[in-house]
Amino acid sequence: MNTKETPMAEGIIREGLIKLDGLNFNTKFWAKDASLWKQDKESQEFIVKFLGWQKVYNWTLERAEEILAFAADVKQNFNHVVVMGMGGSSLAPEVIRTVFGKQAGYPELIVLDTTNADWISAARAKIDPAKTLFIFASKSGGTVEPSSQYAFFNDEVKKAGVKEPGQNFCAITDAGTGLEALAKKNKFRKTFINPSDIGGRFSALSMFGMVPAALMGVDIVKLLETAKKAAETFGPEAEMKNNAALQLGAFMGASYANHAKDKLTILAPKELAAFGLWAEQLVAESTGKEGKGVVPVVGEGIALHFDYREDRIFVHISLDTEDDKRVRGVTADLAERGYPVMTITMNDVYELGAQFLLWEIATAAAGAIMAINPFDQPNVQAAKTLTKQILGKLESHEITDEELYKPFMVAKDLEAEVKADNIAQDVFSILESNDYIAILPYVYPSAEVEKALLALRDKILSRTKRAVLFGYGPRYLHSTGQLHKGDGNNGVFIILSADPENDIQIPGQHYTFGQLCAAQALGDFRALEEKGRRVIKIHLTKPVLDAINNLSAKF
Repeated sequence: MNTKETPMAEGIIREGLIKLDGLNFNTKFWAKDASLWKQDKESQEFIVKFLGWQKVYNWTLERAEEILAFAADVKQNFNHVVVMGMGGSSLAPEVIRTVFGKQAGYPELIVLDTTNADWISAARAKIDPAKTLFIFASKSGGTVEPSSQYAFFNDEVKKAGVKEPGQNFCAITDAGTGLEALAKKNKFRKTFINPSDIGGRFSALSMFGMVPAALMGVDIVKLLETAKKAAETFGPEAEMKNNAALQLGAFMGASYANHAKDKLTILAPKELAAFGLWAEQLVAESTGKEGKGVVPVVGEGIALHFDYREDRIFVHISLDTEDDKRVRGVTADLAERGYPVMTITMNDVYELGAQFLLWEIATAAAGAIMAINPFDQPNVQAAKTLTKQILGKLESHEITDEELYKPFMVAKDLEAEVKADNIAQDVFSILESNDYIAILPYVYPSAEVEKALLALRDKILSRTKRAVLFGYGPRYLHSTGQLHKGDGNNGVFIILSADPENDIQIPGQHYTFGQLCAAQALGDFRALEEKGRRVIKIHLTKPVLDAINNLSAKF
């Protein structure tokens, strides 16, 4: 793995490395010295409890034999493995699933991080519940999305006639959680206890990432060894000029702190596209707070000769594939026109393990430059709390379906400025100099729907030249949601909700998946509104594809 920078990027990196050197970052970081980020005792005590990821590759390697023995058992008994998780519990498995693909002779891995009824129905249609292992993955053990999925699929396993339904389930969680107790009570096939000093978004090289990887047939020992080998160049004795993790952290941190370049645009060939989803959560949730934030832009349509605004920096993750030739052409064009570009080259897909560690250290380094705590997520709870309140009011009939599915809503501060009949012009008129736009759909991404949504994104990008973030709900709540509420009010948010084609009752609850998903969309709208954010919510009519195309036509 090696790096290369354009002249502008090289200058920014040099500035950042000088700052990190002044902080004595590389020595203090490996010594778990929390003063790198915060000076108050309470924050430092919190931070120290979340630095267990630094050398977790060693911890996981010591348990590889246990993981692989379980993988051998699963291989003999199941055709599919479904990961039920959110955020840090699901995004690393999703990256591994898409990068490596289905391995011959091993179960197919499905990652389910949604409450959308149609999405869940699509997953259900692919599997035989009796021949499927379901991984309930949750650090806290009580996350609403996988808890709801568990209730549904546990019922489906019972309906399939499985005499001991718990044998179709595996848990990954911290010690002492409700999930650990649930797994014991229901006699889950296996429970993996993760170190409690690792935050979800830093858990890729722990049980949360490696157990699903092993079950689909990926060589986790090789994956972890690449991280361990890379750590030799990241460690306290490594020279900064050869430390790719600190170079990336310096690039992100100094771009933000010194140059007002806060839009980190990740470019990758299609084979690595999913890596952006994981990096997006890591960067957004770690840096988006205290009125600050590096804004990760992933999955953006890239083309030659596009004139980006001055708020962009670019990181190209390169792998020797046919599609990477296209991406290299774009980065060469960007370099020629003076944009700051850093290229990180992977020699093979197993260097994904090293990439996980590289980006984790880089994000911690950027946080030190920005003087923030990269390990908390102070604004994430707001949307969860409001969603819970909405669901309670649904049960007591204090909220009607009309309010839950109201066709058009705008934040109070925007009521005089944004109207449904002139939405494009009104949205463009409220944009300020450093703003991004976020499209946040709570819909099932069929091929046609996703194509239409990305076309809308590209259209807005072309019209405004602004970074356009895109994230499916409720996934983004555990990813960019912290940034949306914690940064310097730099976003304009367009939430798109829709009725499911076929709703599903959640066993043991008074609400359906459709109502839960709609409540999450409304809850986030209200959370953003409470933070003074510029947010619009549109409930799409059926058919959803036509509604998206009609909306796109207005832009």
